[in-house]
Amino acid sequence: MNGNFYAKQLLLLIVFFLAPVLTFGQIYSNTFTGASACPTPGNVATPISGVTGTALTRSITTCTAFSNAFNSTTLNNTATINNNSYIEFSVTADAGSQLNVTSLSFFRQGSATAPNQLEIRYSTDGFATSTAWGAAPLTVTSPGATTTWNFDDFTVASGVKLTFRIYPYGTQRADLGTARASARGSFRLDNVTLNGTVISAMPVKLSFFEGTFENNTVLLKWETTQEDQNEGFEVQRSIDAIIFNKVGYVEGNGTTRLKSVYEFSDTGIKSGQTFYYRLKQIDLDGSYEYSRIIDFKSVSGMEKLYVYPNPTTGIFEIKLTDFKNPEIRLFDQTGREVPIKITKSENPDSYQITIQGTQTPGIFELKINDKQSNSRSKSVKISVIN
Repeated sequence: MNGNFYAKQLLLLIVFFLAPVLTFGQIYSNTFTGASACPTPGNVATPISGVTGTALTRSITTCTAFSNAFNSTTLNNTATINNNSYIEFSVTADAGSQLNVTSLSFFRQGSATAPNQLEIRYSTDGFATSTAWGAAPLTVTSPGATTTWNFDDFTVASGVKLTFRIYPYGTQRADLGTARASARGSFRLDNVTLNGTVISAMPVKLSFFEGTFENNTVLLKWETTQEDQNEGFEVQRSIDAIIFNKVGYVEGNGTTRLKSVYEFSDTGIKSGQTFYYRLKQIDLDGSYEYSRIIDFKSVSGMEKLYVYPNPTTGIFEIKLTDFKNPEIRLFDQTGREVPIKITKSENPDSYQITIQGTQTPGIFELKINDKQSNSRSKSVKISVIN
């Protein structure tokens, strides 16, 4: 054997150990079995390793007994979609994994009087935004039919919940009769399957991402503990935590197992406004994922407000500086105050905030006043997701 042969074998071994591990095929499935009963028997999510999944649930629609299917009644028989009337399930990549999602398939069937229109949507932010299937098929009567939504492939980062919702609606009956569809009809689902890829090793591991404000400049700093095929980071800024725009780019270090520290300065920032930043990490093959969002109000001196994580599922931590006796309150988009539990953290100037009760996902406003100085106050928007 010559030296070139051993060099090629060594290169193959290096590529093998550095490449992310992929799992192909079904990410999630739910096939219903059992006798005719409510609650629906056999409603058990079956996600693959590296994924957590939920069983199917109903909103407004209710269970009606039927064997070997997820059967629902109390349907929306209007000509427009009711955003609160749906069937849903969710999947989440476990720590150290991410999802590449390719298609959704399911069996559907309606009783003769059931509405025959369908809408299917997915969201990764609690349906603050969503993607809909514009060509969703009609519901059919016996024997039913299986359909597949081949959407554009997309990636979901570790810990982010991907939720699908199915909305039966419409005035036309599934049997195409002349009478109006009935809300008392039933809609059946079975063999719900989500297809795609699970990547069990994240290409870039981000250990921290933070920012400071001084002299009308935001200085962002972040660190990675390892990188695989990392082309670089697109720095994005927002004023509402919803619409982000590119403000810069920092080149990555390709593939490395060493720690890497990065910085980016965003100049010309006016004091007194709240800004949100995130990183779009881009691989050499063009795939990408987003970091968590950091936010703070640009103020002079040492007065700063940090919130983590944001978006949040209802529990987050804030860090205040130069507030002697803070009064912390949370409000929804209508201005209604939302009850919260405030716990002093071990970290200096930090508090853990827990939203009490069940809240509809959306944008909330956190307001902080200093009881010792009525002129000192801060506010920041909090994105609450499922």
